[in-house]
Amino acid sequence: MFHRIQDDENFLDSVIFSDESTFHVSGKVNTHNCRIWGSENSRVSLEHVRDSPKVNVFCALSTERVYGPFFFMERTITGSVYLDMLQEFLIPQLDEDDQEGRIHFQQDGAPPHYLGEVHEYLNARFPGRWIGRAAPIAWPPRSPDLTPLEFFLWGFVKDRVFVPSLPANVVELRARITASVAEMTPEMLRSVWLRD
Repeated sequence: MFHRIQDDENFLDSVIFSDESTFHVSGKVNTHNCRIWGSENSRVSLEHVRDSPKVNVFCALSTERVYGPFFFMERTITGSVYLDMLQEFLIPQLDEDDQEGRIHFQQDGAPPHYLGEVHEYLNARFPGRWIGRAAPIAWPPRSPDLTPLEFFLWGFVKDRVFVPSLPANVVELRARITASVAEMTPEMLRSVWLRD
């Protein structure tokens, strides 16, 4: 992918980045892909409610639009659940926006994305134009997921969902997530992609 970007400075304009995130009513944040830099002592511990109600949410992001949020009703996202979401939610929206077949679809190496049926579907839908683990355009299997969703979208949404107060329940949590994604403007998205 790095070489594609070097060879074509407009390549990123055709990429749809995607990711899932978990939001807990308690405000707990999954730090698997989160890097926090600070000047204070990093050995601070925070207490969180164990097994707090949560939602798993999917979004995709282009230079012009946010696709989502999509809330998984299942507690665990399996390959079959992920494939259903692609077929029923995301791909119909992409088809509306991509009449010329230019879009490149990116997904990380999460286990549900690696299901053979998901790969077969993406090979048929985006022949030679999808980015991921064992995909036509390689995405590193253990990458730190430095995508616009990780360094911009999820932080933006979590700041609005959990500040100034925590949601009272899952219904309010979903409503806050939906409202914060709706706040995204074309200008905000363009600034995420500025390359100087």
